[in-house]
Amino acid sequence: MSSKAFALALFTAAASIPAVAADLPSRKGVPAPAPVVSACTESEGIPTDAFGFTTGSDVAEKGSFGPSLTYNGGFGTRVGSSNGHGLTLQGSYGLFPCFEIGPYVLGSFTNASAGGISADERAFGAGVEMKYKLLGRDMHGLGLTLVIDPSFNRADPDGAGRFTTYNTGIRLFADKTLIPNTLYAALNLSQDLTWTGPSPYQRSSTFTVSGSLSWQVSDGLYLSGEVRHMRAHNDLGFGNEAGYATFAGPGVFWQATKQLALSAAYNIQVAGKAKGQPGDLDLANFSQHLVKVKLGYSF
Repeated sequence: MSSKAFALALFTAAASIPAVAADLPSRKGVPAPAPVVSACTESEGIPTDAFGFTTGSDVAEKGSFGPSLTYNGGFGTRVGSSNGHGLTLQGSYGLFPCFEIGPYVLGSFTNASAGGISADERAFGAGVEMKYKLLGRDMHGLGLTLVIDPSFNRADPDGAGRFTTYNTGIRLFADKTLIPNTLYAALNLSQDLTWTGPSPYQRSSTFTVSGSLSWQVSDGLYLSGEVRHMRAHNDLGFGNEAGYATFAGPGVFWQATKQLALSAAYNIQVAGKAKGQPGDLDLANFSQHLVKVKLGYSF
């Protein structure tokens, strides 16, 4: 056999041998892509309403929508009587990652009297709450959300004509998991700015700092306790103080079904002082008792 014929035979034999596994490219051992983690991605969600009047940092997921109906009541004044009732209907939507927008309409009625003179007031208005999550608990150990909440109210008090009040709330909501699936903490800072009527002198603001602990006693059921300190000012800054008050009270949150949630909270004024007013409580700028009940639904 010639050398050319021998080489051709070797080549043909080699080509007829099946390739073994080591000869084939393999995907074994290639790591899977890491999951995308962002400030608004949490391994454990905390209901925003599990802290009473204080609010958690979580925002709606992109594309999700949920309506809610909230009742707020304020009762108790030093002179005469005052009972305030308000309803807020809101729809919250996850517009894009980490950002939630929540337009709302509201209405309120205050039944008040002093010295036999009625001071009843009716009001209605609308606003839009915008929330952007800055930090996530999984990434930073702390959840932090910035909130801007502009709104207006058209009020009709007895004997005082009609006027419009414009409000802007600037808030920070923070929360943290202390014991996974058991204990959580939240802290809120808020500055609410108010422009009332046509006069340039009718300006006021309220600064609030609050802290709350929430305990998940069973799946979907949370009990909370909170303390809130509020300071009223007769301008848009922190000067010209009108009074201050400290509140404390319990709250409960119940995730009744996957979509339906119910929460309630109660605060009582435990300390305070109104400028130029007697007594140890500020019942000129704040009520003595505050109640909040909220019904929420998510799609």
